[in-house]
Amino acid sequence: MKTKTLFLAIAAAFTVTACGGGGGGSEPISDNDDLTPTPSKTTPGVWQGTVTSSTTGTSSVVGLTNTSGHSVWMTTDGRVWDGQMPMTGTQLNVNMTGYMYPGRQFPDGTNFGMWSLMGSYAHGTWSGQFNGTGDRATFSLSMHPGYDRPASLDLLAGVYTRSTSNGYTMTMTMSANGQLTASDSRGCIFNGAVDVPDATHNMYRINATVTSCGSLDGTYSGMGALLDADAMQAWMTAMHPLEHGGHSHGDSMMGGSRMMGHNTVPTGQHNLFMFSMVNDHSAIMDALAR
Repeated sequence: MKTKTLFLAIAAAFTVTACGGGGGGSEPISDNDDLTPTPSKTTPGVWQGTVTSSTTGTSSVVGLTNTSGHSVWMTTDGRVWDGQMPMTGTQLNVNMTGYMYPGRQFPDGTNFGMWSLMGSYAHGTWSGQFNGTGDRATFSLSMHPGYDRPASLDLLAGVYTRSTSNGYTMTMTMSANGQLTASDSRGCIFNGAVDVPDATHNMYRINATVTSCGSLDGTYSGMGALLDADAMQAWMTAMHPLEHGGHSHGDSMMGGSRMMGHNTVPTGQHNLFMFSMVNDHSAIMDALAR
């Protein structure tokens, strides 16, 4: 099998995207409520929760699902899943592609492979299980309130950065005309574009070409959302801090060496751009603040 690679430039990723459900947060359950799944209107959204793996334990996840059903999940421990979600309904039975970062493998020895996912939606939450590449996991995701914010290139425009205590930095600039450029301290260069599929919801579509980045070179597509750094403090603290979203070639997925350092954890509102992009062999995710 051809080795596949992952670049997680974050912090945050899986993070997860996400499956989505109905238009908003959790619905309270009264004594008169039964547990019948509440119908969802659509699956697009920004979803946040946890993924618990049989081999790596529990990690936080953020899922982004756009208005076409394309979903990307990114986790704080360095995994990304990508797939197509149904646009409506309360049940999921889909396949997703899982990505691992360079130098590490899934339990079956690969760093890229198919996962099957099954889940259901009830009272504002998607939950279920999925498995693949020798691993098995459960998940629980609820709608992030930031999805209901408006989106525009003017709101997104700015210079975003992330740095770590061991000297890694990444800087991304997005202009009001949709141009995206980025680079990091390892020499990786990004050039691309960002656009707004739906001005009434906080989701941005990204297309970018990566060069001077070794095995991560290529053309990617994905999504991002403009969230609050204040609300994502726990995510940023938990995210692996090394280059490319918390990963260095050869380090362990859980924990890491003394050289890992730690992420700079920003503060503020409407200032944290979380994104994930994939192609046919790699995934890139990060969380950068302005």
